[in-house]
Order: sequence, then C-alpha cells, then structure tokens
Amino acid sequence: MRIKLTYFVYIILLAYFHVTADEDKALGSAIQSKDIHIVDLQGNLGELQINATYKDIKLLNVVANSNESLISHLIGKNMMQTQGAPREDLTAVVAELKSQIFQLNDTVLHLENLLWKRDEEEEKKKEKATSSCCSVLDPVGSVQLISVPGIEPRWVLCDACGAGTGWIVIQHRFDGSLNFYRDWNAYRNGFGFYNGEFFIGLELLHRLTKSRPFELYVELVDFNNHMFHAQYDSFLVGSEEEIYMLKSLGTYTGNAGDSLKYNLYDKFSTYDNDNDGWSRGNCANYYASGWWFNWDANSNLNGRYFKSGEQNVKGIWLYTLKRYYSLKSVKMLIRPKYTLF
Repeated sequence: MRIKLTYFVYIILLAYFHVTADEDKALGSAIQSKDIHIVDLQGNLGELQINATYKDIKLLNVVANSNESLISHLIGKNMMQTQGAPREDLTAVVAELKSQIFQLNDTVLHLENLLWKRDEEEEKKKEKATSSCCSVLDPVGSVQLISVPGIEPRWVLCDACGAGTGWIVIQHRFDGSLNFYRDWNAYRNGFGFYNGEFFIGLELLHRLTKSRPFELYVELVDFNNHMFHAQYDSFLVGSEEEIYMLKSLGTYTGNAGDSLKYNLYDKFSTYDNDNDGWSRGNCANYYASGWWFNWDANSNLNGRYFKSGEQNVKGIWLYTLKRYYSLKSVKMLIRPKYTLF
C-alpha cells in the first residue's frame, strides 16, 4: 500500500512540473511578443549642445542613444533574474521599464527646452549688438555687447576719459594682480577680467580698427598721482598675417609725450614669438612684456608692475614721460572717430 501511495505522489509531482513549465513558457512568449514591445525606443536622440557659463547655460553635450539593443539588454537581464517568477513579479519588471522610459523622455524634453532657450538668447544678443562701439549714453564702467565684423558679438568695457565718453577700454593696469608676461596666443585672444586688469586681445583690436577709423587715448598716472595722457586720431592694428603691426597712429596730442611714434610700423612680439629688429635677442624677453618693438623700445605699457616708482626697464613706463620710471596705472582706450548711422 505504501509503494502505491509513493508512486501516486510521484505521478502528481511530475504532472505539476509539466504544467508549470508549460505555463512559464507561454508566459515568457506572451511577454516577449506583447509586453516587451512597450519599451521600444525609436532611433538615436542625437546630440544636444547646451552652453553654460556664469549665469547662462553655455555648454552641455548630451548624447542620448537609446535603442532596441539597450532595452533588450535591460529586459534580458531582468528576465534572467526572474526565470520561474510569478506573473506579478514579471509585471513589476515591465512597470519599472515603463517608468525608466518616461523618465528618459522627460529628460530629453527638458534638454530640448534648454537648447531652444539658449538659441533664443543668442539671437537676442545678436539683435542687440547693432553697434561696433560704446554709446555716449552707456554708463561709465559698464560692460556692453557690440558687433564685431567677421566674428561673434563681444562684450567690452565702456568708459570715459579726459576726452569724453563712448570709449572702449582695451588695456588696464593698476595693481599688478595680473601677469602680463604672456605668450602669443594669450595676447592674440586677450586675457584678464573687466573688473580687474586685462588686455582685450590683438585679434579683436585688428577687427575693430580695420572696420572704421578709430582714435586711441592713453591715460597714465605716476606714483605722485599726477595724470598724463597721449591721444592719437588714427589708430590701426594689422592682421595676424601682418604680425599685428602698428600700422597707424595719426596725429598726436597730449602732455605725456609722443613715445608711441617710435614703434609705428613695428610688429608685435611676445617671449615665444620674436618679431622685433633686435638681432641679438628678443625685446619681449628683455622688457618682460608683449608689445610693439623695433630693435629697442620707447614704451613698455605691458611690462611688469612695480609697486613703487622705481626705475626698471622691465616695468610699465613711457620714455618721453618718466624715462624708465615705473607708472602707477595706465589705461588704453579706443573710440570711433565718427558715428555710423
């Protein structure tokens, strides 16, 4: 009797396993043919570029490459972990995958919105930058967006001086917080910050002064707080192919002396790009600056800052004013000779 009962139990167990296997197989087929297709994402979402700097969003590369292979990998992983699991467990896996898809879609929509806002802001900036100069109505010391021929609009520092308003500050030295002994790329592109010491950059200088006639104003202060100036009515800087030559100065007026005329038609030099006329060395190295040099110098407004009026050829000086004695501050500004309407 015990043997028959044992056989009967074996038969029941075999039947149960057979039915369970058939149900699992059918369940797996149903999920693969129906439920799994809900996670099919279409194609590549592409590359979105969002720029972020300071308060604006400027640069963020997002590559959303969601495709069937990725989803299949996720589903396959979950299916492997849930073999033989009850139907409610498999339903939970599908629900989780649905949730992930919705989150991805929300992220993509958010990024597309940021990109659209960025493009809209850039268009507004271009529309606003209608002038290539500071207006006489711009607040003194304000940063304004101006149009520049051949390149994107640029922010510039607008200021006033002894010759009135509407000037663009192209260089400012006053406390020695910034090192001006820099390489060619730095002087070409510009460096520093408008709320401190800076140099605006030779390329921007070239494009501005080439676009229309500009005048130059140089404001200098010694360590006795006496102010001097030198003004030129036709300032022009050549292109990089011309080694940013000082091509024109025009007529001089002022009380600082006409030191810059010595360097008229000279090319710009830095410690890594020697373009002067001195065959025995590099003036940029000797004077510790980047400037227009011949075989010698008559000014060195990008020299090293000394916190006293000491005499040093590597300092900031204008020979016709104080010979080689260092100056307390210097500011260089440019302004169009006339307004375009």
